[in-house]
Amino acid sequence: MVGANGFVGKALVSYLTMLNVEVTAASRITQVSTSDVKTVPLPDLSLSDIQWDNVVAGVDAIVYLAARVHVMTDTHPDPLAAYMAVNRDAAVSLATAAANSGVRRFVYLSSVKVNGEVSERPFREDDAPAPTDPYGVSKLAAERDLLKVGTQTGLEVVIIRPPLVYGPGVKANFMALARAAGRGLPLPIGAIENRRSMVYVENLADLIAVTLRHPAAAGQIYFAGDGEDLSTPALTRLLAEAQGRSVRLPRVPIAVLHLLGRLTAREQVIQRLTGSLQVSIAKAQRELDWTPPYPVWQAMARTARAMSHEQVSPQGETAHHLTASQRRYLHLRSVAERVGAAAGLVALLPLLLLLAVLIRLDSPGHPVFRQERAGQHHRPFRIYKFRTMRIDAPHLSTEDMQRSGLKPVTRLGGWLRRLSLDELPQLVNVVKGEMSLIGPRPALMTQERVLTLRETHGVDALRPGITGYAQVTGRDDLQDDEKVAKDAYYLQHVGPALDANVLARTLSSVLHGTGTK
Repeated sequence: MVGANGFVGKALVSYLTMLNVEVTAASRITQVSTSDVKTVPLPDLSLSDIQWDNVVAGVDAIVYLAARVHVMTDTHPDPLAAYMAVNRDAAVSLATAAANSGVRRFVYLSSVKVNGEVSERPFREDDAPAPTDPYGVSKLAAERDLLKVGTQTGLEVVIIRPPLVYGPGVKANFMALARAAGRGLPLPIGAIENRRSMVYVENLADLIAVTLRHPAAAGQIYFAGDGEDLSTPALTRLLAEAQGRSVRLPRVPIAVLHLLGRLTAREQVIQRLTGSLQVSIAKAQRELDWTPPYPVWQAMARTARAMSHEQVSPQGETAHHLTASQRRYLHLRSVAERVGAAAGLVALLPLLLLLAVLIRLDSPGHPVFRQERAGQHHRPFRIYKFRTMRIDAPHLSTEDMQRSGLKPVTRLGGWLRRLSLDELPQLVNVVKGEMSLIGPRPALMTQERVLTLRETHGVDALRPGITGYAQVTGRDDLQDDEKVAKDAYYLQHVGPALDANVLARTLSSVLHGTGTK
């Protein structure tokens, strides 16, 4: 990997290492973020005669991430030559050396700037290139020459064109917008109605990982993206919400914004704020069967959480990370829970079968309800519950149904809910290691606000529970912010004493029939 210590490189090193890929990092800085990675020194990429022997030796594929990055005001006497040296000449020289050494594949990180700065519709890979600056010109020249090397030598060249890349550690304009959104100050961008594609750095890392091994990727160009384009106001609101803030966005006419940009010599910044730049990832989805693994809400939450060492919640509490003693306790608790849940399923089998028969007699449909929920680190899993609603009930949370005036709960279902007997099949989830007896209640994957707040506060580090602190101190009567505040309190104080308290409250709730209405 050439450029392993850059923003994308650090994320990609960690991602590939997690996938058990053996990585050799070629970097000007010999220390990389992961100790398991072999490092080799990277020569000065601006030189014309580079010796690549130590870089290409013993590798199967090369990812070229190094670049002379785009800057607003370039002071180099010959910007195009400077961009060409690093972005094209060094890459082509390395690709030629790689082909001669038997390297199989060469992945080159290009840029959407090959296509231009604005789009009327999402760019596709077969659209005519239209770079507008030396950076984009150099990237296009590199693409063409690298594909030519591939044709001539058999080297499998893959080109990836990302739009703006963001994530933990991002700098420049994205960071400035995120900081402004986090302060809660009015931002005069409410009238902007653009659409911009972006890509979370780990989504980009996943696409690169796919192109390293997928046979269909050879000789192809792919756009990268999150698959969800946002307007500048929508992006700002997401960034604010991920930091536990609300933001006011006055509707100042766009013409006024451009006038201010000209007066302050920041017209390019205003153009990026107001203009549209979209890409289509349909080709990667179709040919590589690739889907971005992280949805936008989760990517924004992770980015916001990493922006500061201490995150402050809406209630004034700092985000908490599990201590070593808490992690040991949760590990031991998990072992005991899985054994206990297995024993409980055996002991309760007659009751479970009786309830299943009664549910089937009470209303048509399978007695066990299965639904995708957010698990630890918000990985989706399938939860099991006794069905308490009609089979035609919408896939909404209980709170959303109550707000909408819907009453799809069956006669028997109301009784099961009051006694919390509908939760018993989740013992299967505990045995499988997907849930715990105690933890934040598993949210629907569509409850983006709850999931965003939980991720921002670090609550996603816990496995969801059959019961939980928020569950026994408020049930469905709590607002999202209140639920997450209680989840965060549990995260901070998790231990035997608090768990005993939650279990006692749960037992009291069951005995008094005060479960979910």
